[in-house]
Amino acid sequence: MVRKILIAEDNTFTAMQYKKFLEANGYEVTVFNDGANCLVKYGNELRYRRVVLKDKTTPYDYVLLDHDMPKMSGTEVSKKIHKQCPEQKIIFLSAYGQSILKSHESSKEEFLQIIQKPFSLEFLLKKIEPKSFTSIKRTNQENTVMTSTQSPETIR
Repeated sequence: MVRKILIAEDNTFTAMQYKKFLEANGYEVTVFNDGANCLVKYGNELRYRRVVLKDKTTPYDYVLLDHDMPKMSGTEVSKKIHKQCPEQKIIFLSAYGQSILKSHESSKEEFLQIIQKPFSLEFLLKKIEPKSFTSIKRTNQENTVMTSTQSPETIR
């Protein structure tokens, strides 16, 4: 079964790096350079899956979002996706881990993760492999956050 990934990243070079690497590893990848078009594509795929295929699963295995994008931020996109499909797994690929977490405090943690830039493409691949998606770790000390890239293996 082909695993599908939807990406919204406004940096063309970075987006193409993600696409080429993930496709070389067997994923079907769709890329948009802004949040609004990404959300339209997501909604169309969700409707097709629900109406035509009569399938209740998520249209993508993962949605990978940058935070700062034209037309609509990654935070806005993720909230609208989770409103339509709460079980969709979303990974933010961003340097803005703290602000993303604050804006998603009410989200179900098992469907949201942040990989803080910079990270290696191999690390991203490990995170999207089946059964490796783990939720955000929150602690009680002033809501400090350990994002999934705060380890030596993630630095390029």
